[in-house]
Amino acid sequence: MRSNKINYLVVGTFVLLTIGGLVVSIAWLLGQTGPVESYHAIYRNVTGVKFGSQVFYEGYPIGQITEVVPEERDGRMVFRIDFDVTQGWRIPNDSVAEVGASSLLSAISLNISAGQSQTALKPGDPITAIEASNLFDVVEGVAGKFANMAEEDIKPLLANLTRGGGVLADLLENDGAAIFEQARTLIEILSTRAPVIVDQFGLFAGDLEDLGESLSRSSAQINALVTDENREMLEGVLANLDEASATLDNLMVEGNIMIGTANEIMENNGEDVEQAVSDLQHTAATLARHVDSINFHLDGTARNMYEFSRQIRQNPGLLLGGTPPVDNASE
Repeated sequence: MRSNKINYLVVGTFVLLTIGGLVVSIAWLLGQTGPVESYHAIYRNVTGVKFGSQVFYEGYPIGQITEVVPEERDGRMVFRIDFDVTQGWRIPNDSVAEVGASSLLSAISLNISAGQSQTALKPGDPITAIEASNLFDVVEGVAGKFANMAEEDIKPLLANLTRGGGVLADLLENDGAAIFEQARTLIEILSTRAPVIVDQFGLFAGDLEDLGESLSRSSAQINALVTDENREMLEGVLANLDEASATLDNLMVEGNIMIGTANEIMENNGEDVEQAVSDLQHTAATLARHVDSINFHLDGTARNMYEFSRQIRQNPGLLLGGTPPVDNASE
């Protein structure tokens, strides 16, 4: 009796340990070996996604999908994927989650690509979703593009090549003999003219040689001119030109200043300048009206001065009140 109780105790303990190990193994396989935090993402297509699918962060397993819930938004059905990750796992708020498989034979999983933001998502926040790429759709699209290219580009190209080949064949058949005959005649002419061409090339080479010698002499003369003394003189001339340019710049600056000053004077004394111009115009008009009278009096004054100077030359004593000299010509 005592032995039976011991056997029952051992068997019961073994069964409990087996059940506990099974529970721990299942929890470890499902990624729920500790406290977790929940997040979610919205997708239009969740092919292959189910409860228990793993969640990876940059390839590292951090949790599992807990539920896939269909929802209606903007008149169409979408699917909300809820998933749990290890508590305290930091996910930047610009991270993205994509449903897919790491290889062709791998199971479908939720793969999170880390973002660059310094701010982390809070438990319960949505994560940006990227729709899964369908390999068969991609292959079908590529095949469709190849079909369109073959239909729209390759077939017309082959047709053009066929027509071009036909045209070339007709050309060779109809005009080929004439073309070959003309080519043979051209070759005969070139062979006949070859000595003359060679002689002309010789003359041309001689002219090139003479030209090279002339260039060499010119180069030597230029080198003779470019001496240290001439270079110093040229540098002095350039320095003088620089000084003259600087002086001219200063004169232009001073001229601009003078023009500005004149403009300022004109602006500040505009009324006085206008009055002076008006007075000058009045004076000019007065002189114009009396110019004839002035000319008449000036002419008379000039004659009197001439007569006065003539008499003084004949008798300088007139300046002291003397009498005129005796005119001997009248005796």
